[in-house]
Amino acid sequence: MVSDVTESQGRGNGVDRGGRLTSLQGAVALAAAMGVGRFVYTPALGAMTAQGAIEAETGALLASANYLGYLLGALIMLVGRRLQQPWPFRTSFLLLAITLALMTLPSTAVWFVARILAGLASAFIFVSVAQAVASRRDEGVDPGVVYAGLGAGVMFTGVVGGIAGEQPWQTQWWVAFGFLILALAATWRFNPAPKPVLRVAEPSTESGGHELDTSRLEPKRPRLRASWLLLLWSYGLLGAGYIILGTFLVVQVDEEIGGGLGPWFWAVTGLVAAPSTVIWRKIADRVTPSLAFGLTLVLQVLAGLLPVLVGGIVATVIAAALFGFTFIAAVMLATGMINLGVKGEPAKLTALYSALQLAGPLAVMPIIGSGYSGAFLVSAAINGVAMLLAFGLAWLQRGTGRAAAK
Repeated sequence: MVSDVTESQGRGNGVDRGGRLTSLQGAVALAAAMGVGRFVYTPALGAMTAQGAIEAETGALLASANYLGYLLGALIMLVGRRLQQPWPFRTSFLLLAITLALMTLPSTAVWFVARILAGLASAFIFVSVAQAVASRRDEGVDPGVVYAGLGAGVMFTGVVGGIAGEQPWQTQWWVAFGFLILALAATWRFNPAPKPVLRVAEPSTESGGHELDTSRLEPKRPRLRASWLLLLWSYGLLGAGYIILGTFLVVQVDEEIGGGLGPWFWAVTGLVAAPSTVIWRKIADRVTPSLAFGLTLVLQVLAGLLPVLVGGIVATVIAAALFGFTFIAAVMLATGMINLGVKGEPAKLTALYSALQLAGPLAVMPIIGSGYSGAFLVSAAINGVAMLLAFGLAWLQRGTGRAAAK
């Protein structure tokens, strides 16, 4: 009996070590692919604009190109599940690194192609990591740690942008390229393939067995479908709401505070975002992931309303802090719910999220005149609808989410 206990403890320690290693590798992957590879454009654009390398209109088009690439990547992953393997994952990493190096060339056409490919590659990596994490919770993989990497990557790009703001604009892109190469080496042995789902065979009544009654083990199909639709649309709408808020909060803070502090604001956003995922994971374990997801949207709505209803630098900075505290955590919670009785995959969620993310800023362009209040109100309205859908999901998932989370 003692030997059995010892063997069991050994297996448990092995699972814990393997889970911690996978969590750290996933965190590095998201830090590189999303935090740096995708979001380095935010502080780098400031330097490129200030040094006359690019016009504001061209900058907006390049941002849209990246969103388009991200959408294409999500759609490809939706139909190409076999791509969630080590070699496509590594190839995507290498492609993303190459696109960052291409951004140092003084060619708008090259930039446009590079940002499309960067969006595509980052979507490949994100969907692979999200699927792997969601399917390996029982192996000790911690989503809070994994998604904290995204915030850490955002913070890194902000710090680099703040330090290198007076350097040639190519500097930030070369630093990002170097970070991607190091991250590729650190995640080389990461396995992005989702854990296979084991199915238990039911005893046959013809051979004398008893038919298995699964009615108490699985949610009813109508509830399952309703849950999936609520999750899909609440998360998809968040794609539009969050990107409007994030895009114009950065601009407003830079305009109100001035002094070239935009990159440092971005660094603070990442600093707040990095630990937020661990905090929200603990909250989700207590109140269910679907309810925690709804609460992140409450704060997103508040972040959109504060600059309009209160105004001033303090309200804007608080709104920025609320944005940083919730925008990555919401992604973690939503993509993690695929194994909580909601049928679907991160690729489907990411496809709608990225489609509405592409449409969001374009939709508010006509109402941006002398200020950003209209854009913030639209963001709050969109996130408000997403919030109501998320609370509807929490109501349908009551009594099942907490158990599954543990």
